[in-house]
Amino acid sequence: MNPEEPYFIGTLICIHKGESTYEIVDGQQRLTTLSLIFAKMKDLISDNKRAKENLQKRVLPIDDFSDKPQEPRLKVRSKEYDLYYNYILQGNSSFIPDSPTFTQKLYIENFKIIEEYLLSKSDDEAVLCNLAKYILERVYVVFVQTDNFTSSFRLFNVLNTRGMALAASDLIKNSLFEMAEEAGEGQDKVEEYWDRIEDTIGVEYMDKFLMQNRLSQKKDKDRAVKSLVDEYTDLITDVYANKAIKFTIDLQKAARNYQRIKDLEFEDILLFKVFSSLSRLSDEWVPPILAFVNRMDRDSSITKKQFKEFVQIFEKCYMHGWFKKQVRSKREIVCFSALVAINSGKKFQEIIDIIKSHADNSGFVSSLNDDIYEPSPNRINFLKSILLRIDQEMQDDSVSKTYHGRITIEHVLPQRSLNEYWRARFTDKDHAEWLHKLGNLALISGAKNSEAQNSAFDKKKEVYGKNNKKVSFDVTKDLCDYPEWNVSTVKERHQSLVNIVKNIWMV
Repeated sequence: MNPEEPYFIGTLICIHKGESTYEIVDGQQRLTTLSLIFAKMKDLISDNKRAKENLQKRVLPIDDFSDKPQEPRLKVRSKEYDLYYNYILQGNSSFIPDSPTFTQKLYIENFKIIEEYLLSKSDDEAVLCNLAKYILERVYVVFVQTDNFTSSFRLFNVLNTRGMALAASDLIKNSLFEMAEEAGEGQDKVEEYWDRIEDTIGVEYMDKFLMQNRLSQKKDKDRAVKSLVDEYTDLITDVYANKAIKFTIDLQKAARNYQRIKDLEFEDILLFKVFSSLSRLSDEWVPPILAFVNRMDRDSSITKKQFKEFVQIFEKCYMHGWFKKQVRSKREIVCFSALVAINSGKKFQEIIDIIKSHADNSGFVSSLNDDIYEPSPNRINFLKSILLRIDQEMQDDSVSKTYHGRITIEHVLPQRSLNEYWRARFTDKDHAEWLHKLGNLALISGAKNSEAQNSAFDKKKEVYGKNNKKVSFDVTKDLCDYPEWNVSTVKERHQSLVNIVKNIWMV
């Protein structure tokens, strides 16, 4: 580090709130990071009293008469305040939450990284003092001050469309603040509602939610979506007449519904099975489900019983596309047809009839005798979803199992290196025909199934039994009932699983 070379860290956009108080519009993360650095430095510097006091007053001034800490120089959000004030600024680790939020985790993780780095330099206190001096004297920002929300957020959006990328959710939030200020609605209320949405969804998932939510509102089959910022700007202007508070209230309701779907928060066992199965696939199925739940909130004529029927029919027709190995654009046809029907105000039975028109029972049934295993991530996720759903169907309806950890797909008849046991029971033609069929596949917990791998069937059954003591898969446990594995038994199991699949997904 050249102690004379300046270092530029960007622009700070602030709203002057009176006296020496500023609200930071752009630059919060940089100022917070500097605060974390100074907080740790002042703890590690002990001999140089003047340097320690200088850093102390920059993060948490101490009253000269009572010797008690005053208000921090940087005021963070209320949700992070206790962690920041007590743990970061005063070193009290008892204020680390048991289940920190995403933002709290960032504070903790970043502070630990800063701590590790500074501790590596702490053998020579002069090094820390010189680093502090460099930051205070040679690290530069461009300080931009405005006097109101409207001008600050307008400037913020201009700067952040010129190469300084921000999350779409941040830009949308700032546009809402600007609208609220211009309409005299009160920016504080918008911020309160937006914070609740972030708490529900998680800051890191906001853009994904906003995209899924916008798709859930479509009234036509056009899949083209403009940038999220443009989509929501048009929506707020055209539908909400720039009423930011009304928009955020509705968005908060949608956020709660979205998270219920993602968290499988449904007491009905069938809905739990459907959503846990679909959650292992890509997310194109989410907007139609979200659209129906949102409409149910608005339309008292739609009942929970009808929601259950809708989910059942939609899932069956949607899954037909997966079984037939359709590409996403083909699978999505039923999704967009459902969206148009839901959002255009069609009656419940009309919605169901439109979805049913996309059913293909014959194509679905025909696909069940094809090779279902393919070594691509998309198809492996699909197959895991199918086998886990079969596993659930093998259980009593009073049981709702969830699956965590690593799950792998097991080929009972091995893919390669056939030993004497397998060669005696399967010709090359038999091997090629049955290897990737549903009847030859099972689930095993763990990173990989190398322990079973190419062994004879008796050895494989021992491994299956041992694995089932860790994670019990009924779809694997049933293999232990077969005395041996040959063409006849794989045919028998295949037909048994096909019958279960038909019972789940036939319309």
